[in-house]
Amino acid sequence: MSQTVGRPIDIGDSLSRSARLVIERPALMVPQSIALVLSLAGVALGGSPLGYPRLALGAVSGLVAVIIAGAYPSMVQAALAGAALSAVGSMRMALRRFWTLLGAGVLVGLIVFLGSFVFMVPAIVFATWYVYTVPAVMLENRGALAGMAASKAFGRDKKLSTFAMFLILLVVGIAIFAIGFLALLGSSTLGTVTTSLLSVPLGAWEAVLISYVYVTYGPSSVPAAGASTWATTPLAATPQPPPVPPGVAPARFCRFCGSPLEPDSKFCGACGSALIPSRQRPGSLT
Repeated sequence: MSQTVGRPIDIGDSLSRSARLVIERPALMVPQSIALVLSLAGVALGGSPLGYPRLALGAVSGLVAVIIAGAYPSMVQAALAGAALSAVGSMRMALRRFWTLLGAGVLVGLIVFLGSFVFMVPAIVFATWYVYTVPAVMLENRGALAGMAASKAFGRDKKLSTFAMFLILLVVGIAIFAIGFLALLGSSTLGTVTTSLLSVPLGAWEAVLISYVYVTYGPSSVPAAGASTWATTPLAATPQPPPVPPGVAPARFCRFCGSPLEPDSKFCGACGSALIPSRQRPGSLT
C-alpha cells in the first residue's frame, strides 16, 4: 500500500481561498496579463496562423508560458505569508529553472497525450497525478523527473478531489466563453475584448489554485520527521509549545521544511521560504 503524502484536500477551502488571493492580491494577475498581451499581439499581426510572424510569436508565447507557470508557486507562498509580491522577481526565479520546467512540461504533456489515445480516463488520471509538478520543482528545488514523482506521490490518493476542482474551473471557463459569445453577437471586437479580459483572472485563479493546494496540503503541511509538531501544523489544530524558562527565547521552526530558524529571521535559511510572523495565522490573507 502506497504511503499517503500531505493531507486530504479541502475542495471548498482551496477554491475559495485561492479565489480570495487573486481578488485581494491583484499582482497575482500580472503574469497572466503578460500572456494576454502576447495573445492579443498575435491577433493584431493578422495573416495566416501558419505564417512565420504568427509562428514565431506563438513559440515565444509558449516559452513565456513556462516562465509564467513557474512564477506562481513563489508568489502564492509570499501571498500566504503576507509578504510583498514581485511578479518580476518570481519570473526571474522561474527563468533560472526554465529548462527543468520545460522538460517537466514536455514530459507531462506527452504522458497525458499518449494516455488520451488509450482512453480519456488514463489521460485524466495522469493529469491529476502530475498537475502539481511545477510547485514541486519550484518550492522543493527538484529536477524534472523528481518533481513529477513528488507530484504523483502527493496526487495519487487525491485524484477525485483534484478532478472535482478542475471540473469546477472548467464550468466557470465555459460560462466565460458563453459571455464572450454573447458579446460577439453584438460586436466581434467587444466579444474578443470581453473574453480576453475575463480569461486573465480565470487563468490566475487556476495557477494560484495549483500552488495553494500544494503549499497548504502538500508535504510541507505535515510535520517533518524529528521536527516540532506545534511548529509545522495549522494554528487551529496546534497544541501550545512547551513552557520556556524565563529569559530564554522560544525555538522557532520553518513550517515549510521544519528546519530551526534564527531569532527574528524573515526567511528560512534552509529552504528560503518567507516566514509568517508568530502573531499571524499561517495562510492568513490579512
